[in-house]
Amino acid sequence: MKGKKLSIEMITKLIPSWKGKSINIQSINNGITNINFKVLVDEKAFFLTVPDSDSQLLNIDFSNKYYNNKICGSIGISPRVVNFIEPENILVTDFIVSNPPYLKLNQNAGINIQLIKTIKALHNTKPFLQNFDMFELINYYLRLLKRRKIELPKSIDKYSKTIDNLGKILALYRNHLVPCHNDIVPENIINNHHQIYLVDFDYSGNNDFCFDLGNLSVEMGYNENQVNQLVKYYCGTIQEKTLSRVFLQSIISDIGWSLWGYLQARISNLDYDFKKYASIRWERAVNKLESKDYKLWLACTNN
Repeated sequence: MKGKKLSIEMITKLIPSWKGKSINIQSINNGITNINFKVLVDEKAFFLTVPDSDSQLLNIDFSNKYYNNKICGSIGISPRVVNFIEPENILVTDFIVSNPPYLKLNQNAGINIQLIKTIKALHNTKPFLQNFDMFELINYYLRLLKRRKIELPKSIDKYSKTIDNLGKILALYRNHLVPCHNDIVPENIINNHHQIYLVDFDYSGNNDFCFDLGNLSVEMGYNENQVNQLVKYYCGTIQEKTLSRVFLQSIISDIGWSLWGYLQARISNLDYDFKKYASIRWERAVNKLESKDYKLWLACTNN
């Protein structure tokens, strides 16, 4: 459906229960991997998302996305799933307005306690359909980028062994996985009357909870004190081993999404500087790998 207008005829054919009702379709800002619409059915609003034609290259399993989104909708931490249409992989959920939009916290801001509560509720819900391992995704992207002869970070070979070793260390903590979103960015957070909802479960799956926290810390631009605060609010106390894992997982998050960005720079039609995005994330990961703290985090995690 890329590049096509979603018609009322098309939507009523896909969702027969809407046939004969008053339908208004509004195109809204597209995501990076989906084409999105607000659909009014007899004045009730729904959010309808259609995969971009390049989504499969990004290794997104839409049945997994639907299954996990449905679980979270049932416990009130994401919009309720209304319909899932195969093979088009169209997902329909309730439409919830983010008011005001969830913005990145600046360096002087505190941690959003309600967001932490939502994340903990996510991590304590029933298991998701599939597991998620960023190292597997990294290897997938590397193979795809090399096969298509797409530009890679110039220092990727220098750090490949370091990344592999880090993967082996963090794999020791994969014997107790919990449902994770794995892509909690400000754009995937809805703030509605002080209730926080998560959306866009493209990469959701059972994972080490520290990955969600580490990923969140880089997406929000948290400084070291804020990461300490994040772990304290989540765990109740600052646990050094957990804190070290969060920092290490933040590195893996940056590496994985950096490679994702290099791929997007080649395949995406969006007017967005994916190459700059990818370079920034790679450089940030390398800076941490080269920092004096890196060996301390490893030692603490291995203890």
